[in-house]
Amino acid sequence: MKNRYVDLKIDWGFNYLMGRESQMRSFLNSLLSEDYGEIKSLSFENIEVFSESLDGCGVIFDLLCTTDSGDKIIVELQNCLRLSFKVQSKFYFLLLAEQALSRVQCLASRRIDITHKVGVFLLDKCFEDERRPIVVTQEFDRIKKVPFESGMRKYFIFLENFDITKIDLLSPKDCWLEVIKNLGCNKSKISPNVYEKADLDLLELIERANVCNLSDDEYKRYEAELRASQLL
Repeated sequence: MKNRYVDLKIDWGFNYLMGRESQMRSFLNSLLSEDYGEIKSLSFENIEVFSESLDGCGVIFDLLCTTDSGDKIIVELQNCLRLSFKVQSKFYFLLLAEQALSRVQCLASRRIDITHKVGVFLLDKCFEDERRPIVVTQEFDRIKKVPFESGMRKYFIFLENFDITKIDLLSPKDCWLEVIKNLGCNKSKISPNVYEKADLDLLELIERANVCNLSDDEYKRYEAELRASQLL
């Protein structure tokens, strides 16, 4: 096999390596802690979510997490970017919002679910002429130029725009993005500084990513996805 390490940009590889509480918590804290505080713990939810108002239409997320504070976080990998993904990401949020509203419909107070809904979208390619590696969006008041509703925020991470050579002082987030971008397909390109700055959870992920650690069934599933993605 050409690659000795599992490629995180393959759906199976991403779910296999990131579908553990410790690794996902470490990654999300590196990205979100400044905005939401430190995540102490999280759990993985059913990834298939249906809508009651849209003829049962639903979606299967790559990974769906709930933090210790009740925040819902969608973590989605898109290896082949579709032009409609901006709209698709809104649909994801509508499903989560509908779930929250359905839980309070029977309450007399109709208390609004105040937990956050966060989308983390890892994209191999960028939108149009976008040059930034990370774009964060939320609903704003166009006149006052202030947040109108802060409960929902989307983080679009464009891996092709992330260039670690332009960063002088690496942060935990930089280490995670470098590994997600290059592990498997270009592991030799990962900066040696990453291994010095990475936390234990990221180092453990790299160790688990060695294909020698896969069972026969896991190896077959991974190899099949590689072939389907024309990466072999």
